[in-house]
Amino acid sequence: METIKTTLTTEAVFSEDGTKRYRLTKTWDQNKPTLTIIMLAPSEASGIVLDATTMLVLNNAARMGCGSVNIVNLFSTLNDTALKQAELDDEENLQTILSAANAADFVVYAAGVGKAKNKLFQERQRQVLTALQPEAHKLFCLCNQNGTARLQHPLSPAVRAWELSPLLISELVVPREQEVKTISKTKSKAKKVSTK
Repeated sequence: METIKTTLTTEAVFSEDGTKRYRLTKTWDQNKPTLTIIMLAPSEASGIVLDATTMLVLNNAARMGCGSVNIVNLFSTLNDTALKQAELDDEENLQTILSAANAADFVVYAAGVGKAKNKLFQERQRQVLTALQPEAHKLFCLCNQNGTARLQHPLSPAVRAWELSPLLISELVVPREQEVKTISKTKSKAKKVSTK
């Protein structure tokens, strides 16, 4: 018979008023790689209470051979997945994301696709991914085994067992100049149609 003992250390960083969670770190082996995962918005998972997302993240990170996980989110307000209280300008959260990415061996962008058409989400995604440019070489997204279901959130049934796919920032962030050109072309086409 063999007894295996493991110590799981937790560090959770909240705002002073307790309404925001900036980072949740779980460490079980400091000698193994660190994974930072960027999701949408935090739950109340902390030291003892684990939600389904945190359990899936820990299980998959351990299977990948990691020894710690930093969980950060595009938006820091607790339990606000509908983004009703979301703030576009949250410098403290942005700095926390960048610091966690810098300290990691892998950075997994897993905000999901459910809010893809939400303007606030689009702008925050642009802000965060643009700031992550120096860490672009370690940026991945979740996908299924054949690589088709990309950019998934850990709760998506398609990615319960993780596969990582390299993520190019340009896949999600169109440079502003291109965006302006696209809008100009669309407007000029609309004018042509309306004058006929």
